[in-house]
This record gives sequence, C-alpha cells and structure tokens, in this order.
Amino acid sequence: HRLAREAKVLAALKARGSADEATLLAEVYAETPRPLHPVALRSLRAHLLKLRDDGAVRGDADGRWHA
Repeated sequence: HRLAREAKVLAALKARGSADEATLLAEVYAETPRPLHPVALRSLRAHLLKLRDDGAVRGDADGRWHA
C-alpha cells in the first residue's frame, strides 16, 4: 500500500509538473475521509521527503514540489 501511494504521489506531480501540498493531498488522498486529512498530510510529507531523498522530486522555498 505504501509503495502504491508513493507511486500515486509521484504520478500526480509528474502530471502537474509542480504542486503544493494542499493540491497533492486533495488529489492523492481523495478517497480518504476529510477528518483524516491531517494524518494523511503527515503521510504525504513523508512520501515527498523520501522521493526528494531518492532524487525523484524537489521542493522549493515557496512550498511547491516539482517532479
């Protein structure tokens, strides 16, 4: 499940080119009930940091992530 979600995060960024966390959260966790979005946001951030460490994405000073 974790790897599938990571792939979904990367696919969303590749499709958009760049996005902020709120946009990615709404897209990648669309099926997650809104009350759980704070937890989902922590998970999203963990995926983004891992993808950054892998060299697949980069973040900028404005809070946007780029594929």
